[in-house]
Amino acid sequence: MRIKRKKHYHNKKRVLRRKKKFFAYVTNFGDDTISMIDTQNDKVKDTIPVSDQPDGITISTLVKNAYVSNTNNNSVSVLDLSSNKIVNEIPVGEGPVGIAATPNGKKVYVANFGGTTISIIDVCKQTVKNIEVGNNPFDVAFSPNGRKAYVAVTISNFVAVIDTKKEAVIDRIPITNGEFPRDLAVTPNGKKLFVANRGRGEPSTVSVIDLKGNLVTNTINVGIRPNGVAVTPDGKKVYITNISSDNVTVVNACDDSIITTINVGDGPTDVCITPDGKKAYITNFNAGTVSVIRIKTNKVTTTITTGKQTSDCAISHSCFPFKGKGKRQL
Repeated sequence: MRIKRKKHYHNKKRVLRRKKKFFAYVTNFGDDTISMIDTQNDKVKDTIPVSDQPDGITISTLVKNAYVSNTNNNSVSVLDLSSNKIVNEIPVGEGPVGIAATPNGKKVYVANFGGTTISIIDVCKQTVKNIEVGNNPFDVAFSPNGRKAYVAVTISNFVAVIDTKKEAVIDRIPITNGEFPRDLAVTPNGKKLFVANRGRGEPSTVSVIDLKGNLVTNTINVGIRPNGVAVTPDGKKVYITNISSDNVTVVNACDDSIITTINVGDGPTDVCITPDGKKAYITNFNAGTVSVIRIKTNKVTTTITTGKQTSDCAISHSCFPFKGKGKRQL
């Protein structure tokens, strides 16, 4: 006698995933616009008009806005990333350039290169507080926990350390074996700070600062007039743009050795890296282009025409802007 067995049907759960997608926003200093680049296909998706001479750009994940420093207008434009429209313009100090949002997105720090202050914007209250830091501050970076801000003070030739809770300068780190600090970046573990020293010519340097002791522990010879600095999300590599030698120096973040040098466009000023660590975007100021580097191979994969005098960049996730239901991918 044959026993009939019940057939069990198991409903396989299909996990719906949205493919990671990032947008790179780059400022075009010479034509007062921002180019929005889809990093999946490396095409310009939109061109957004802003104020006079947009230079730095950062993104607050709290309010889902981009903040753009307008050097000639002494202001910061607020860009709504859901509509790609400017929704506000905030007066700051003289000649704002470098700009960075705190890790929690609550505040935006602006380096006023034309003066001696940084401006701190409360993104919810829309208030501004100014702090004296030194002559010609250029860029700002934060510790991973957001408790400290580091400001490259170019003419004074030091890095100012700010307690972000007190909003006061608590230390100054002299730059040794280098002149005119510009961009700077902290490693994800919070142990090192890499500072590009613009200098007067060749050789130009990058200072490596031990953040436990706030001391310069190493100096790396790179290309001519280094400017932009970014660390990969895994903390393994540092990318440095060299304006006058038209290349990018790639440094091992662990031992400070040079891995390779990559030729890019004319006058590379800044670098930003996608959150997944797969691509680096290099803004070429003189060429008005963006070079895209594949991190795995350290090769340029494409060059994107953007606008006149492309200066700075920042990257956001596709969850903002994200309109409608979109396509769900299995």
